[in-house]
Amino acid sequence: MSVPPLGTIAGVVVPGDGRGRELGFPTANLALERGSLPVDGIYAAWVGIDDDPQVWAASVSVGANPTFDGHRERRVEVHLHDAELDLYGRRLTVTLMVFLRPTLCFDGAAALIAQTADDVARCRALLTP
Repeated sequence: MSVPPLGTIAGVVVPGDGRGRELGFPTANLALERGSLPVDGIYAAWVGIDDDPQVWAASVSVGANPTFDGHRERRVEVHLHDAELDLYGRRLTVTLMVFLRPTLCFDGAAALIAQTADDVARCRALLTP
């Protein structure tokens, strides 16, 4: 039984704060092309890069990242699993498959890192055929 996608987000990768890389989970920040964003939270997703037919498993954060810098504008950050690619300027098509949890505010970096590691493990399991 296949699960229908929750939606698709597309955009070009632009520089972000660099915090994901510092925390051990590098992310591609998207400049969004159109449409509205889904509810804030963490998602398991498949990601296409430019017109390449290959898709990558990913963990995706939608929201304002309240743990750092208080309230900021909503954004989409994509962590590709098992990939170290230079994505700046490339167009990503993100197909959201499963909603894992809502966005949370953590007491600090250590709690965020632990939760992110759990999120990535859950995404991997959900996206494994």
